[in-house]
Amino acid sequence: MFPITSFLSCTDPIDELDVFSYHQKHHAKSYVTGLVAASNKTVDGIATHVLPAKSERALNKFLTEYNWDEDRLNRERLELLQTTNETRWSSEGVVIIDDTFTHKSGEQIPNAGKFYDHTARGYIWGQNLIYAIYADKKTTYPLCFRLYEKHSKTRVQLAKELVNECIEIGVPADTYLFDMTYCSGEFINHLESYAKEWVSAIKSDRNVTYAGERMRVDALRERIDTQPRTVDGETYHIWTKKLAVSKLGKVKVLITEKEPDDEDDELSVKYIVSNKIDAPASHLIALYAMRWRVETFFRDTKQDLGLGDCELRSDAGASRHWHLLMLAYSLLKLGVAQSALGTVISRATSLQADLKLSFRETVQNLLSWALASPARSIDDLMHDVEDLFI
Repeated sequence: MFPITSFLSCTDPIDELDVFSYHQKHHAKSYVTGLVAASNKTVDGIATHVLPAKSERALNKFLTEYNWDEDRLNRERLELLQTTNETRWSSEGVVIIDDTFTHKSGEQIPNAGKFYDHTARGYIWGQNLIYAIYADKKTTYPLCFRLYEKHSKTRVQLAKELVNECIEIGVPADTYLFDMTYCSGEFINHLESYAKEWVSAIKSDRNVTYAGERMRVDALRERIDTQPRTVDGETYHIWTKKLAVSKLGKVKVLITEKEPDDEDDELSVKYIVSNKIDAPASHLIALYAMRWRVETFFRDTKQDLGLGDCELRSDAGASRHWHLLMLAYSLLKLGVAQSALGTVISRATSLQADLKLSFRETVQNLLSWALASPARSIDDLMHDVEDLFI
């Protein structure tokens, strides 16, 4: 891993934030630079690899002791994203509600517990984070999050809090997307109290009423004839009708069967419901497909920004780590959007293009740092970075 000799340019907007004091801005830029460019994204790893960082102790104090407001940081972060067309939100965008797990090994990690992870198809020890993500044709970025605590609030209650926060901070998106975990009367009534539209999947065993008969939705699938439809170049066989669904009332039900891309793949069947009664089926399919953005966000932040790498044992420290990660993600989006290639790169669903630019900048800064030290020998320069090789 190359030593990181100076702050990445994507961190420059931190100087504009009022939430941090002068000295706190230095720590914030150190931490965000480390989240983006360091190979080890723990406090110790960032302090070691980011040379401007003062020390591990200084970063720990910044995360756990210094006085700064996380909610204010989140508001200022979102305000920064509204300064460019490529990241500005609109009513045409959507808010995606979903959760993810971070795998942990220590039992003293805040609110770590035993959870069933469907992606791992088994139980894991870790934390469960619920996010609200903004997405449109141009961009994707996080809005806010909650940490699920067992024996406290339910996931649906936390999702309602996220909706409240989105409304409070002024997110204009008219439509919310979520999966079967949150598809309950309680959550839907809450959304509709704000006059929001929604699209969700339901489980195959959810009951619907069709032709006066109550049945499982997968049993209904066996009784109907689907019609082929092309959406964004993909072929779907669809059937749709307004039906009464258990615990949801009368909503639009859409059964979709997506043709497999490969002969060995299985037919992909989805049962989608929505209060957008008059929306065409193709519109609902395109909307629900945007849920994939949240999976990309989780993958990128886990692989590239250290979503699950926080080892702090305090609730406050862990929360601040996740807020700074959202800042790092947003600054990458903002920095690329403002570059000459922004129109092309910022529309990519992955952070890879953004991170490549940051890696290039890291190498350039390292070379500049070495060339700017002609009076120092190679041994002297290596002494400054020797911790990287311990």
